[in-house]
Amino acid sequence: MHRCVPLHQRPSARRTFAATARARKLLEVGCGLGYSGLWLAYGAGPEGILETIECDDRHAEIARGHFKSEGLGDRIRVLQGRGASVLAGLQGSYDLIYFDTDPSESLTDLAHFERLLKPGALLVATNLFLGQYAPDLPGLEKTAEYRLRILNSDRWLTAYLPDGTALSIRR
Repeated sequence: MHRCVPLHQRPSARRTFAATARARKLLEVGCGLGYSGLWLAYGAGPEGILETIECDDRHAEIARGHFKSEGLGDRIRVLQGRGASVLAGLQGSYDLIYFDTDPSESLTDLAHFERLLKPGALLVATNLFLGQYAPDLPGLEKTAEYRLRILNSDRWLTAYLPDGTALSIRR
């Protein structure tokens, strides 16, 4: 017999990252349709607030609908625009940043992450090895430099998961 498990009870690495980091103020760069944002918000618990950045108007609209239908519309705020532009205007410090967006912006975004992330907090970066699947994707050289910077900097303590996701602690 198949039982439908509610979304907020399903396992997810993103949910686990947020819960383990005890994140209460989260930032996501690359909202897409909102699924990662939902997992992050569930992992953060009822006190968690997520700001998520999305440049595509239609994706932002769909994501807002998902957040509202899951009862999280008041805890998740969609910021529309390119990551680098929106990040430049953000203040405060975040407990967790989840980065899943345009490779060509990765270095610019990393500079903002260093400013916005609390010392000891978690940066999760996905799709850092897209070149093996899409070798002609614009911006791959910037993603390669991003990988080197988070591995060889005194500002970050970084480990990679088998899928290529980077987990970095801001020192």
